[in-house]
Amino acid sequence: MRQMILLSGSSHQAFAKALSKQAHIPLAEVDLSMFPNGDRRVWVKTSVANEDVILVQSFSYPVDTHLIEYALLVDAVERAGARSIIALVPWMGYSLQDKVFRSGEPIAARVAADIISHKNIRQVVLMDLHNNSVAAFFSTPTTILSPLELFVDDALEHYSKNELVVISPDFGGLKRASVFAKAVGAEIHHIDKVRDLHTGKVQAKFVGGDIRGKVCVVIDDCINTGSTIIEGARELKKHGAKRVVFYATHALLGGNASQALQKSEVDEVIVSDTVSVEGKIFPKLRVLSVVPLFAEALKKLL
Repeated sequence: MRQMILLSGSSHQAFAKALSKQAHIPLAEVDLSMFPNGDRRVWVKTSVANEDVILVQSFSYPVDTHLIEYALLVDAVERAGARSIIALVPWMGYSLQDKVFRSGEPIAARVAADIISHKNIRQVVLMDLHNNSVAAFFSTPTTILSPLELFVDDALEHYSKNELVVISPDFGGLKRASVFAKAVGAEIHHIDKVRDLHTGKVQAKFVGGDIRGKVCVVIDDCINTGSTIIEGARELKKHGAKRVVFYATHALLGGNASQALQKSEVDEVIVSDTVSVEGKIFPKLRVLSVVPLFAEALKKLL
């Protein structure tokens, strides 16, 4: 294995530190600041000349800040003489906008992919895209990791197979939920979800069989406002569910999502650490680390 240097943007430095320790890769010293006019300023203080660099940045809130910071870091290490760059993007902001929903809108996922796919990026490593077809937007080879096995092991550790029922939060999530259901040996049902594109309001209706006394495991790629699972949990409890447990890879938790989820009929929310949840922790939330998955992926790439 060649000697590597790991470099982190400001979005999730705890993740980068954990990865550095797990993968035994030294973490570069980087100065991240802002000019008085609001321009981002980056300074890679550790020498990266002739080194292979791993750049870690989640495009979480504020997304645009972290995206431009990523682009500046790529340019900085390129000018400093880095031999190659592997980009680790645990959460790809703008990836939900993977098509034109209304006339006059861009395909924002493609725009973000173009920024990430700098000519000197050797490989991009992503985690659980909303739509895997987004990978086709990249001009650089991509690897897409999945936390599914981690979530399956967690569910089987906490609940009996006999009491589990898997619920897809909408029609689009049926494939992900089906794979999860097969892994835990459970039945699968789904919720019909209709979202108003203008107001964002969600209406949910349970579609399936008898779930009375069951632990309903809802699985999705991300959780933003929490409105989908909040409405879904209310609907599932109406049909007799004993518990509603929600697994989501990316804990975006925008606005007052943490407070709303805590007050809701969702019994537990389990997420991965692709996005920092600092300041958003609530009693029902549990965080599982996907750092080992990224460390293992790096071993295969180097």
